[in-house]
Amino acid sequence: MVSKRTLGLVLSGGGARGAYEAGIIHYIRTMLPPKIRSRNFDVQCGASVGAINTSFMVATSHDLSLQGKELHRLWQNLREGDIYCRDSRALWEFIGRSTRGVLLNILRGPKKMGPHFNGFLDTTPFLPFIEKAVPWKMISKNIRSGLVKAMSLVATNVFTGRMELFIEKHPSVEYTGEHLHHFTPIKPIHAKASAAIPIVFPSVMIDGIAYTDGGLRLNTPMSPAIQLGADSLLVIGLHHRAGPEEKIPFHGKVGEPPALGQVLGRVMNTIFLDRIQYDIEQLERINRIVDWAEMVYGENFLKELNQMLVSKKIRGDIANRGLKRLNVLRIRPSEDIGEMFGRCFKKGRDRHFTSFEKLLVRFLDVDPTNGIDFLSYIVFMPEYLKALLDLGFEDARRHHNQLKEFLG
Repeated sequence: MVSKRTLGLVLSGGGARGAYEAGIIHYIRTMLPPKIRSRNFDVQCGASVGAINTSFMVATSHDLSLQGKELHRLWQNLREGDIYCRDSRALWEFIGRSTRGVLLNILRGPKKMGPHFNGFLDTTPFLPFIEKAVPWKMISKNIRSGLVKAMSLVATNVFTGRMELFIEKHPSVEYTGEHLHHFTPIKPIHAKASAAIPIVFPSVMIDGIAYTDGGLRLNTPMSPAIQLGADSLLVIGLHHRAGPEEKIPFHGKVGEPPALGQVLGRVMNTIFLDRIQYDIEQLERINRIVDWAEMVYGENFLKELNQMLVSKKIRGDIANRGLKRLNVLRIRPSEDIGEMFGRCFKKGRDRHFTSFEKLLVRFLDVDPTNGIDFLSYIVFMPEYLKALLDLGFEDARRHHNQLKEFLG
């Protein structure tokens, strides 16, 4: 008898690039054979924009026939105004707040300086938008009924710099990890905190503690998924990895310093760096060691080893959950998203940007020819989101057979 695997879904962070994840989910729920696409993910974990997509996935896990279509529709209709204020009022408030804060700090002196800057963008519309977009009450209901065994969202504590997990799980599930965690019903504020891109978005207060983007410390939250019991993981990344023969685009001029926008783009890429390669290599090493040990010590090696860990009361990481084989399927963009955004931006920037956004672009010294990486995280142009949705859908099609095997 073959035991049922515990499937995990891990969604990475990357701002507007999260539409790519929706494209993949849309393919899984509409194009795979019916018996396969109707399989739920038992454990679901997300960081940053992946936290929002994860919340939507768990909240709709009772209706998989509509899940992919509705997530696709959500991203297809998403606009900047759903995330941050972008009208003339936002323009003057930004100018007034920045000018007033700088002048007051100069006049007060260093001993009486106070914080006046909490983010370039006013994200007041964000919380009402996700409250309406996600049926939050269904999260607890679907977890209690066992449709999903557990979910976790990760955010970064601004005061300590440590990552923290917000976990909602079925009573039968044990979290065996050592990350600082909170067992709590998942609410919109947790997703907003996880998605608060530092400097660009204000930090989010939860129980008096300021939190910012979960991608700072754990952009691809594989570890929480494993520590919640997943042994087969589908990981969706938001960074294209150039092949050995692929030419890497060069933006800028030799001998000239980079613009601030270009530096910010590199900072964003670092914040949302797909760190999954190292984790996968570690998993593959562990799997090989297990296989070799069974060749030497017999098929019961793994069972006897885990029994010994329990009897000796050995604790810590692998010992907490027991050693087991782990299977990972990773899907990531087949195309450089920054370059794809650049093409969309050149076509629609003049008609799409408001006066506030044009000022912000100039203020940050974002040149469309070299600051495209930065803008690709925070701009929600319809043409760009559609391109991301289509790219995710087609990349999932390229992995059709692997997805069938993984979910089957």
